[in-house]
Amino acid sequence: MNPLSTRALKNLIRETGARASRGAARELARSLEDIAWDIAERSRDLAEHAGRRTIKEKDIRFAVREIREND
Repeated sequence: MNPLSTRALKNLIRETGARASRGAARELARSLEDIAWDIAERSRDLAEHAGRRTIKEKDIRFAVREIREND
């Protein structure tokens, strides 16, 4: 399942001043989905650690910050 449309991603790339093939947009979608999966998993862990089953905005922000710092 890929919820990110190739058209939307081609438009995103176009906003940078470049053109993109359909294959490039698909690869970007796959990469973004992998990154989003990592963020979602870490956010879930943070929510569980806080005794919650619901992921909150702050969990997402903290997970993104952690992932960026570990790159």
